[in-house]
Amino acid sequence: MEFVTIADVKVPVLPHSEKFPVFPSSLVETDSVKQTLQKILYPMLEGMPVLLVGDAGVGKNALIYYINSLRKQPTLRFSFNEDTLPEDLIGSYRILLDGKGFTWSNGPLTNALSEGLSFVADEMNLCAPNIIKRFSSVYESNYLDLLEGSGERVKGKTGFWFIGTQNPSEGFEGRKPLPFDITKHFAVVYVDPYTPDEMFYILKKLYPKLSEEVLKQIIRISIESEKRIKSGEIGKGDLEKYHFNLRTLQKYCNRLVLFGTKDKTVSVREALYLFEEPFRKKEDREKQRELIESEFGGSVKLVPTKGYVQSSTIFWNDKEIKTWDETKTISLLSKYPTPEPILHFLDQVFTAIQAKENILIEYREDQDPQEFLPLFTELTGIQLESVMLSKGMHTSDVVGALKPTEEGNIESVTWVDGPLTRAIRNGHIILISGLESAGAELVEKMNMLTDDARSLTLPPESGEYLPVKLTETSVVFGMKSFRASKSVTTISRAFRNRFTPILFPELEDVKVLEEILEFFLPEGVLPRSLARFHLKAKELSEKRTIGSANLMPYRFGIANLLKWKNHIYRYNQTDVKDIAIRGGKIYYTNQIADPKERKELERLLEGFLSGVEVVSTLFEEIEEKKKTFTVESGLNRKNWWDPDLHKRDPLTGVAKKLNSGEETRRGIEINTPETGGGTKEGPDAWYGQDTQGNQGQGEPQGGGGAWGYRTEELYKQFLKKRRLLWDYSIMVGLEEFKSVFGKELEEVELNLEQLFDPEIDIHRMYKNEGSRVDARKYISYKSGRGDTKIFDKTTIEKNDEKLKGVEVTFLVSKCRRIFNFEYSIAMLSALLVSLHILNEHDIKTSVHTFCDIKNSKDTVDIFNLKSAEEDYTPEKEEEVFSALCKNWQGDSIPEFQVLSNCERYFSPDAQTKIIVILSDFRGQRAKTYIEDELASFDTRKMKEAVLKNEEKNYVFLGVGLGSRYIAEHVFHDSLQITADNFYSMPNLIGAEIARLVQIHHSLRQ
Repeated sequence: MEFVTIADVKVPVLPHSEKFPVFPSSLVETDSVKQTLQKILYPMLEGMPVLLVGDAGVGKNALIYYINSLRKQPTLRFSFNEDTLPEDLIGSYRILLDGKGFTWSNGPLTNALSEGLSFVADEMNLCAPNIIKRFSSVYESNYLDLLEGSGERVKGKTGFWFIGTQNPSEGFEGRKPLPFDITKHFAVVYVDPYTPDEMFYILKKLYPKLSEEVLKQIIRISIESEKRIKSGEIGKGDLEKYHFNLRTLQKYCNRLVLFGTKDKTVSVREALYLFEEPFRKKEDREKQRELIESEFGGSVKLVPTKGYVQSSTIFWNDKEIKTWDETKTISLLSKYPTPEPILHFLDQVFTAIQAKENILIEYREDQDPQEFLPLFTELTGIQLESVMLSKGMHTSDVVGALKPTEEGNIESVTWVDGPLTRAIRNGHIILISGLESAGAELVEKMNMLTDDARSLTLPPESGEYLPVKLTETSVVFGMKSFRASKSVTTISRAFRNRFTPILFPELEDVKVLEEILEFFLPEGVLPRSLARFHLKAKELSEKRTIGSANLMPYRFGIANLLKWKNHIYRYNQTDVKDIAIRGGKIYYTNQIADPKERKELERLLEGFLSGVEVVSTLFEEIEEKKKTFTVESGLNRKNWWDPDLHKRDPLTGVAKKLNSGEETRRGIEINTPETGGGTKEGPDAWYGQDTQGNQGQGEPQGGGGAWGYRTEELYKQFLKKRRLLWDYSIMVGLEEFKSVFGKELEEVELNLEQLFDPEIDIHRMYKNEGSRVDARKYISYKSGRGDTKIFDKTTIEKNDEKLKGVEVTFLVSKCRRIFNFEYSIAMLSALLVSLHILNEHDIKTSVHTFCDIKNSKDTVDIFNLKSAEEDYTPEKEEEVFSALCKNWQGDSIPEFQVLSNCERYFSPDAQTKIIVILSDFRGQRAKTYIEDELASFDTRKMKEAVLKNEEKNYVFLGVGLGSRYIAEHVFHDSLQITADNFYSMPNLIGAEIARLVQIHHSLRQ
């Protein structure tokens, strides 16, 4: 018998079938690779199946190809996914091409068994374990019963070897850990990533011109970045899995060869572009910048972006990009504003274009780059072909399909290219949008297009057997919005790694917005007013000052602002202010549902535009501005008019002061009990208009407590009767409470129910057998150019258990300082609704209150009103309500003290643990100024407690009560309940809980 030595292990060379190919391999036996090979070979010689586990790009399949190439053994490989069925591997009956009968066709696993070949189950943990167990006899006893066919037993021929490969279940989309009753039959081998020495050796061979020092620096940056991602130091909570590997290092080295192998500025710039810029969070980028600058010996000042077009070439800093339509390129550059963030974005895009990389544009939902799309996709003068993806689309919709001829004769069909194939043939720019919406079965079809092959294989019915390749002029752009929750699909980490991710800038700085508007409108008061109102509307919607009753906040993006500008530009008349107000209503205020909120926003709109009416020449200036859009060759457009001649100071009135400025007499017009001392509520009390104390005129050192004249009026308005206020209790029963708020609570429940509805998953499949024939597939088959997969096996699944493992705990600060009618009613409403809806969906909940009940200043009293194991029955609802109505006389305590042992609030079965904490977050002793609140010992300790528990995978929602916006400085997710939006608290809290569940919970099986 012939033998071959692999990694110092003697391996027999067995006879094999000539029908199947042996894949070549160029793997190098480094020390670590040799050790991994030995871990694989010894179990193989013992006849054991092997399961290789490792990160993307570590060469799991390459190891198998290497072993089999040396021992001349064919390899059959099948990629598993969530739709894999037993017949895909084992075989099935198929229709004969003449349509006169059926024949059995072996699947790849059956072929490997009968021919004595190696079978690779690629990405095995993407498949459901109950499917894998169908062929458990293969990896347990080396045989398979063909139950789907004749029922015969196929025994593994000498040479058969079963190998599974998979990514770890941690950190990879869709992967699930295989159960022990499967893995116990395998020799599990973890494949380590390339060592730094191996990376250095590979890069040195590929890029001999680069200095060894630069290669070592970038390898250290890559390894440290990947380490930070895995530890959660960067990218935490981003919902996109970042990955840096050898492919990223090759991109970097290729860029240095293009732009300067010895230029330190280029070395730092490209490291920042590839290892810092992809991260969305500011703190992540700052950490990455510090890492890069420390490796390259300090910061390097990057040169300002400059460029021009000449001789059919775009000269952009150190980049030279060919343009096939110079006139079109110059025209685009002259028609779009280019403030610094846009210039920086374009520099990254041009870098990737010249390096012939695929480009992934990612953006926040309200910063859609659609308005600037032609500027970076069509700048080379090549025609753009858009391919828009969505869930449920079929591959043939974008690649192409056989379709009836124009005469409509069903017996006559012809191949018609889809938009993707058409773009490749014509050498167009390809823009693939909606990547986050499409399923993997469609997106992964483009793997070959986006990797080194840069080509696309068409289906057999096209009549073409060679793949169509991208031309020199083509660039592949992908576009996707930031992933908002785990329930939303996204591209795989491997697919992402084939692109260079570039973030579209968040255009939210007032100066940047003014610069964009001044490109189209005269400088001065008009663009300034538009930009500032836009930012104010965004701020009010994000803080839920407007839209607090909605399940989702209002969104105002850059598109709103530019369409507003277009309205003024298009309908320019003498009275520019009226046109501007009308445009503001169209693109901002008209969508506000609440009439009071809409009126308030319109009042703000008129206030911001108040200075426009004094500029009498705006009409003429806008008309002149329209005439300036002529073709220019430079990027830096100069103003043709003198801005100093058109500057105007806004004309504003003098606001009336609510308070007289005179010192308020201590305790006047209030009726609050003593707080442990001999005086009324003093400067440390919760004061100001939002307390309703002193008829809304409460001031520091001037009294102002929790109850006052306005609160009594609200109390009568809601409950139709007055109650004594000094016992810190709400004297009302659950029945009376529901009689007043019943209708509103029912509407909230109906709205929130929809957020927890089971998900519907559509799995589109075509098979050779079934009961439903797809007309398009049948046409292809009848023409003799398609295959026999004509049966539609699409399935619709309802996931009823998607919320299994979610638990929500409510922690309520029950102290007299925040015993305010509005917040008490709001808190009761929110709890009743949330507990009811969560209970209806079998989500476990618990309720706890905390305070210093005896005012001893040295104790923490935590009262459990409902535990996670208790059912939320009508009796329990009554009990919880009653407890929350009474005994609010306790003193406040530092909130961090109740977060010291969070596991006590949850059951042992909890997987996704959400803590909703309601308080004013002012600690034990409140401060006069918010700056002191944020810098206080209690607040700092609370931040530490929250971060510590987040590292343990607890999810927090901080609900702040009052006008002090402290919660947003402490918690990643927060709400602020004020006197203006307290009536919407059930909607707000319910919607936020639903959002957090969607973001942080994934069903574990």
